[in-house]
Amino acid sequence: MMRYLQLSKTGVVGIVLFIVLLSLFQPTDPDYFWHLKTGDTIVAHRALPAGDVFSFTRDSQPWVLHEWLFEVLLYGVFAAGGEGAVEVLTVALAMAALGLAYGAARWVGGSDAAAWIPAVPGIVVMAGCMAPRPQMLTYLFLALCLLVLLGFKYAAATRALWVLPPLMMVWVNAHAAYAIGIVMVLLFAACEWVVWAAAPVRDPFRKQRLVRLSAVAGLVLLASLANPGLFERWAYPFQVLGMTVNAVIQEWQSPDFHQFGPKAYLALVLLFPMAWIYARRKPDLTEAALPLVFAAGGCISARHMPLAVLVLVPSIALALASGPLAFLAAWTRSLAPVRWYLVRRGVHKDLGRREVAVNWVLAAAVVLCLPACLRGAHADGAGVEPRGAADFIAAHGAGTRLFNSYGDGGYLIYRLAPRFKVVVDGRADVYGDRFIADYLQVYGGAADWKAKFDRLAVDLAVLPLDAPLRQLLLADGVFREVYRDGHRSVLQRHPARTP
Repeated sequence: MMRYLQLSKTGVVGIVLFIVLLSLFQPTDPDYFWHLKTGDTIVAHRALPAGDVFSFTRDSQPWVLHEWLFEVLLYGVFAAGGEGAVEVLTVALAMAALGLAYGAARWVGGSDAAAWIPAVPGIVVMAGCMAPRPQMLTYLFLALCLLVLLGFKYAAATRALWVLPPLMMVWVNAHAAYAIGIVMVLLFAACEWVVWAAAPVRDPFRKQRLVRLSAVAGLVLLASLANPGLFERWAYPFQVLGMTVNAVIQEWQSPDFHQFGPKAYLALVLLFPMAWIYARRKPDLTEAALPLVFAAGGCISARHMPLAVLVLVPSIALALASGPLAFLAAWTRSLAPVRWYLVRRGVHKDLGRREVAVNWVLAAAVVLCLPACLRGAHADGAGVEPRGAADFIAAHGAGTRLFNSYGDGGYLIYRLAPRFKVVVDGRADVYGDRFIADYLQVYGGAADWKAKFDRLAVDLAVLPLDAPLRQLLLADGVFREVYRDGHRSVLQRHPARTP
């Protein structure tokens, strides 16, 4: 029992990091709200919707609910503890993924220093990518998958491989990025086979382990069929990646390296080759290919940066432990301030067993005091969601068909569905490239905006004050403004159309 009460310095740092992230985090991602409403709908009906139930433009059309398991989890957490519980869930998933990556880095690197050097920029990247969305489960599952594969490579642990097929059964129902897990396992197995075949002496026992790894990889692929859509889910990730609308969705674009988080990611990517260049040995195909593939994915799309971080952290730690870390330690000890400290640290008495008590006191102080200090550091959320407009429509809205901005669709669904239905929301795959292209032309006031807008037969329009369409509708005279706050206005067809 006493063993579980031990709290190390790393544990204190973990508690501090968790409290900091929890205090600064706000669930303002627009997709969060339609995920929450979807979970509510699934639980209420005890079944997956057969078609779209949130928009009038895609009413009852097929809808691939590839994230239904996370949405049920999200709604259950929200129903149990409200928005605060959702914040705890999001930060806990991020911390769990980081913890697994740090644990893998410490294991392959053999020291805390080798793990902390790449983990620090990784924490910065992950902190900027947290959101109450199914990606958080993908981060956790990817980190667990990588830990199992590293155990196979460096400790010949084959029993843990059997965790991967049931993990995939959960993953495929939680997020479409399950395909990344399949790619990781298949790429890892292929590289390991090449490494074995290229070795001067082919170890027969290692070949037996590789046969087992290949069998598990096949089972992982088959386990991805354990979903309501069966083979449909295999094609779905490729359909999403092939959509042209991804070019205008921010998270699918390459990172903006002028920002702090992407700068930290770039530093981590550059640290990877530098660490291996100065290592005593060079990486084999697996150690080079896996991190490079994920690092390239993070440079292509900002939403893939956390996945690359989870792979890069253990790889960099492994490289640092093979030479550069010893050089850095010797160089650090040669610095005058460090020498001054090392000479004088032996004068004082070691805490010994009292260190655990001190760690618990520090952790308690952080938990009690730090949230109050950081409470004012929250970003001002005013205007992020159309709360006032949704309140007005719920109380006074006539008609049921809403024209809205792309980012507001999720919150309007959360507040007003199923009575009111939106024109579009964050489910780009549901609407398709052609519809979103037409929608953007209407919203931006293109030459033929009116003909396309009239075909939608909209009753109400919820638009930001600077939206081009808002100015055009007011000038057209068919709509009149019935509500306005500092960020958005509600326009109603005049006279109101009878539903």
